[in-house]
This record gives sequence, C-alpha cells and structure tokens, in this order.
Amino acid sequence: MIQSPTVDQIKTTRQSLGLSQSAAARLIYVDPSAWMHWERGKTPMHRAFWVLFLIKSGLLEVGK
Repeated sequence: MIQSPTVDQIKTTRQSLGLSQSAAARLIYVDPSAWMHWERGKTPMHRAFWVLFLIKSGLLEVGK
C-alpha cells in the first residue's frame, strides 16, 4: 500500500517532472496553496492525492 509522501518526495518528484507547484496542483485539482503547504511540511499530503499525482503524471500505472 502506498503511504503519504514525505516533504522531500513531494518536492523531488514534482521537480523531476519539470512541473511548477501551480502546475502540479492543477494536475490533481487542488489549490496551489495546498501544494505549497505540503512541500513546506505545514500539512501532510493525503495518500489519495499522492496516488492521483503519480497516476496523472504517468509514474504509476493502474489496472494492468
């Protein structure tokens, strides 16, 4: 089971994809301020948002 990501995982993965915080937030339908809070460690990212991000960015395949 995929767990909630660490602050470092969130930031490193986003940057490796060449996405801005705003673009990453739009990809999973959240406000950019939520993404900023996750990267700064103010609030933890729920694993459902992390899984959605991985799927939408092509890093996780579903249903094969």
